[in-house]
Amino acid sequence: MVSQVIHNPGPLAALEVRESGGKLLLGVRVIPGARAARLLGVYGNRLKVAVTAAPEDGKANEQLLVILSERLRLSVKGLRIQYGHRSRDKVVAFAGLAEADLRRKLIETLAEAGLEEEGA
Repeated sequence: MVSQVIHNPGPLAALEVRESGGKLLLGVRVIPGARAARLLGVYGNRLKVAVTAAPEDGKANEQLLVILSERLRLSVKGLRIQYGHRSRDKVVAFAGLAEADLRRKLIETLAEAGLEEEGA
C-alpha cells in the first residue's frame, strides 16, 4: 500500500490518500448527531465530517457517503466504507477515480467551504 500526502500548505497537507486494490482510500473522522451535515476540515491526517444521522443501523455511514458524493461531485456508487463501520474513524474507498483528481476535489471542496486554513 502506497501512501501519498496532498501537497498544499496548511492542514490540507496532512490528508493522506492511499491506494489499495485499485481503489483510493481516505481516512475520515465522523461526528454523528450533529446539527448540520457538513465538512468540518482536517483532523490529524483525516477529513472531518459532521452528519446529522445517529450512529445506529448504518444511518450515519449512509449519510457520510452521500455527503462525500455531493460535496466532491462524485457518484455515491463509487464510494464505500472500507473499514470502521462501527467507529468514528473510518476509511472510505473511492473507485474509478484517479488519485490526482481526488486530491484536487478535496482541495477545491475544502477551499469552497472556507476550511483551507482551519485545522479541526
